Amino acid sequence: MKVIIFILLLPIYVFAARECDFTVSSNNFVGTLTNNVQAVSHSFSIRRSNNANRCRTFRAFFSRGGSGNYNRQASSGTSSIPYNLYGDSNLVTVLKDYPDATQVNEYITGSLIDNNTNYNFNFFVKQLDLDSVFSTGDGYFGDNLQISFYSVENNGSLTYENTAYFYLQLIIPRYAELSLVPLGASHDPTSTQYVMNFGTLTSNEVQSATLNVKGNVGFGVYMTSQNGSALKKGSSNIPYQIKVGPTNYVSLSNAGQETYMFQKNTGTSINAESYPIDVRLGTVPDSAETGTYEDVITVTVKAW
Repeated sequence: MKVIIFILLLPIYVFAARECDFTVSSNNFVGTLTNNVQAVSHSFSIRRSNNANRCRTFRAFFSRGGSGNYNRQASSGTSSIPYNLYGDSNLVTVLKDYPDATQVNEYITGSLIDNNTNYNFNFFVKQLDLDSVFSTGDGYFGDNLQISFYSVENNGSLTYENTAYFYLQLIIPRYAELSLVPLGASHDPTSTQYVMNFGTLTSNEVQSATLNVKGNVGFGVYMTSQNGSALKKGSSNIPYQIKVGPTNYVSLSNAGQETYMFQKNTGTSINAESYPIDVRLGTVPDSAETGTYEDVITVTVKAW
């Protein structure tokens, strides 16, 4: 499953100023978690109206958010998921608030060469992978943060100027993935094709595989037969039936159309849940043409 990171731009403007007349504009941050660790940049813009040299340099400090510490959390009700803020894409040093930020990389600094000009800077939001928050389920998780801006005096001392407020939202999508593996094998999300080889075809012969499903919500399982539940070679065919998990043997008789197999109304464990797939041949005619018979079955898992 591919999930696209997107940024939703909702303008916020902060005009309250101190000595240097800093004006800051920002956007809220909205990001969707995928199944990989990711870092997404987010930008702020700052402008000064005071032309004094002491107003040319600023520092930006980042609040702890609702967690009250630098292991930041985005929350939804009583549930929360971890994230953090960094000053660079290498994700080495966590951004902190004043006066906790004592190392250069724990705050963002910039120079406003001329008054009435904008300076744009980025910070990075590190969202953790789905496995780390798997049991949380799907949903929207948020945190309210502040960025405090200080001007840097000629002697290096800091003067508070203003604060920008923004809302950070992380989205955990409804999520389900599958794998098709040998009978009894563990889940491997890269294994989405499996060849079930009957060898020399025999009436009522059964071959098996495993369908593994991993999801944070309920799901339904569907199957589609290319040939309408028949192994074919030219004009010859051998019928079969299939069952998966708790189902009985059925025929996927409507070629090219999905057949509902079963459903689970809650998410799985983080290690996935396994369902055996059994394919049982019908009668193999004595007059069957020699050669290779085949069908293609498509298995679909839909997150609910």
